Amino acid sequence: MARGFVSLVAAAGWATAAGAQSLQIKDWQVVCDNTRVCRAAGYSPEGSDRPVSVLLARVAGPGAPVTAELQLGVLDARPPHPASVVMMIGGRSAGTIRLDPNNHAELPLAQSAALAKAFAGGADVAFSAGKATWRVSGSGAAEALQQIDDVQGRTGRTSALVRKGNGSDADVALRMSLPRLNAQRIPAASQPGDDALAVRVLATIQSNPDCPLLDDGSAQAKGRLWHLDPNRLLVSQPCRAAAGNANGYWTANLRPPYDARAMTYWGADHDGSGTITAQRLMGERGDCSSIEAWTWNGYRFEQSLAASGGLCRGVKAGGAWQLPSVVADVVPGN
Repeated sequence: MARGFVSLVAAAGWATAAGAQSLQIKDWQVVCDNTRVCRAAGYSPEGSDRPVSVLLARVAGPGAPVTAELQLGVLDARPPHPASVVMMIGGRSAGTIRLDPNNHAELPLAQSAALAKAFAGGADVAFSAGKATWRVSGSGAAEALQQIDDVQGRTGRTSALVRKGNGSDADVALRMSLPRLNAQRIPAASQPGDDALAVRVLATIQSNPDCPLLDDGSAQAKGRLWHLDPNRLLVSQPCRAAAGNANGYWTANLRPPYDARAMTYWGADHDGSGTITAQRLMGERGDCSSIEAWTWNGYRFEQSLAASGGLCRGVKAGGAWQLPSVVADVVPGN
């Protein structure tokens, strides 16, 4: 996949799952989840020899501060691991930031606010240690932060990040409640003929480039089947030879026409807990990803997680951050 924005629910624009919104512009990506928690990630320019990313996050509602995190690149064979870096805004020091062994730091609120103010003005921000400098681009930052203001109803109000005004914060958009999903375990008990039934169902599924082993007889023979209820099935088979997140999952009717419908081609092995998870690594170096999950509630599978690992900018395996667009409180079933 080309380097750039990875959207879990939509290729571009807004309008994803209820309340969730995602957008990438220039060197920034902003994702607001279905509770109106918004996260904006900024990166070093593409191809930088010192990859770095910052994450600005804000919860909806009055009085919510901006929080910030820093992640220096760790993908290179011998990446620098400074104990601390100096944050430079406009050529001046804005304080020292101590890093953990993973080149990551959570910034104090005062530095987080200074960082957000600089990016709202479109400025680059540098982090230096000795002769090494990591630079986060301000290109696209103001637009990304403006989207947070718009989603949270802050534009023209005192708490806005970009277009401040005298409007009261008392009636800004509130954080939405976290959806609650009661997971139901999928029965593991098999029935006579299930192995043959799995092969018959899988044989009706059309070829798909995301599941190259779909038409492979030996892969179909490794198919698995679960009875969701008296009339519906969950079927699975390997889609790729690699281990890990390499399985396809489909829901289907118990009897013809099976009408198998794909859930994912990147699923992990299922343990019967009621939640199917899928993660896909992308980018030339596996430096971005998507992760999704679906939970069986006894009637249907509901999406319980969708998140992007951010832009493919060489910062960290799987991406610098997890930027969710769909979140839920999943209550384990018995």
